[in-house]
Amino acid sequence: MNDLVVYGSPLSPFVRKVEAVLKFKGESYDFETVNIMDLPDWYREISPAGRIPALRDRRIGTEGVPGTIADSSAICLYLDRKLDTGLYGESAFDAGRVAWFEEYADTELAMNIGMQIFRPLIFPLFTGAAPDLETARKAFGETLPPRFDYLESALQGGAYFVGDRFSLADIAVGALMSQLGMVAELPSIDRWPALIKHCEMIKVHPTFTDNLAMCEKMLSGVLPEKFDLS
Repeated sequence: MNDLVVYGSPLSPFVRKVEAVLKFKGESYDFETVNIMDLPDWYREISPAGRIPALRDRRIGTEGVPGTIADSSAICLYLDRKLDTGLYGESAFDAGRVAWFEEYADTELAMNIGMQIFRPLIFPLFTGAAPDLETARKAFGETLPPRFDYLESALQGGAYFVGDRFSLADIAVGALMSQLGMVAELPSIDRWPALIKHCEMIKVHPTFTDNLAMCEKMLSGVLPEKFDLS
């Protein structure tokens, strides 16, 4: 039994973000699956907003609320303080920039990729219904390109978002872009070369490979091939 427990589902980009931080530090942890569609009462107690993930540090508390933190951003900050991850950059300004890209990913990307593409395409398949291609294609063709433009410009042709080094900014953006890549072909490398190279780097980065392999296994039964949303 490990000190740290992650509660959630591997398919969540926010769970993926937390797992990536733990993998980056080589920290062992337990994982307990929580069904987001039918949250148990004990989980609602430790995550009042009813979202995943939540983290438990058994050194602080083993039952109930004590020792738990909800929300991926709060968890990542806790892990940085606890494990000295170095994922917030070298300077105070770097830390602020990292926090900004994390917020951008968790809001702008999550709303459009998670709520407008992943859920409309995947959730119906789990119930035998038809995917909502119209909603997904509109998001892919209209609302996401300006976000991709911004991320492309932020990379400035480089490999990382902040300080020429791998940081939580890369993890946060990568967690959402990989969510898109699970279900659909990625956008054009001709228009967004740095962003797509970043996506390809994330796919094989050791902080992501275990989670992405598990997600591929989970989706294999309902998603025979990726959607073309262009």
